[in-house]
Amino acid sequence: MKKRISKIILSCLTITFAYFLLDISNLPASIGIQSEKINWNVASIVISNLVVICLYLITFNVLDSRNIEKDKNQRDVAVLILNKTYGQCKDVAALFDNPSIRASAVKKCDFNKVVHEDKAHMRYLEAPFEYHEKIVDLASLGIISQQEFSDYANVKAVYTMYINTSITFFDKEAMVCATYIEFLKKLDYAIKRLNSN
Repeated sequence: MKKRISKIILSCLTITFAYFLLDISNLPASIGIQSEKINWNVASIVISNLVVICLYLITFNVLDSRNIEKDKNQRDVAVLILNKTYGQCKDVAALFDNPSIRASAVKKCDFNKVVHEDKAHMRYLEAPFEYHEKIVDLASLGIISQQEFSDYANVKAVYTMYINTSITFFDKEAMVCATYIEFLKKLDYAIKRLNSN
């Protein structure tokens, strides 16, 4: 874009220079057209139009570069938020991989309540997803791609399944281990794809 703008500005300057050169050398008179040395009325119109075009192009270029910088910053923030969320998922899931910590967490849960009514259980499920609404906003604005949002949703779903399995079937080590391995696969896949862009 900058090259194109430079070419247009250079073309405008060339036209202005050619006009003055032709007018000063009185080339029209040599082919039979009589004119004064410099026609300042025409010159002022040409120059003012060229100034307006140049100012427009410079302003457009400045605004365009600011938009590009803003988009880059938004993308960097989106990647940072997703990476932080994935890191928190991994940390909380690693805690639940420890049987004694898992048993302690299970004791805090109230199995007489539905999951959404149990505050302790919901804290474990929602702990890594403090930026969930921001991630949804970034996805709806197109800053996070549809594929990246899909990966995020998959990680969230498999994380929820792992935490629910760890709490509900805390004494079934094989089942908990299988869901933890599945969680780690989805998480690693999402992180690799996010950081490869």
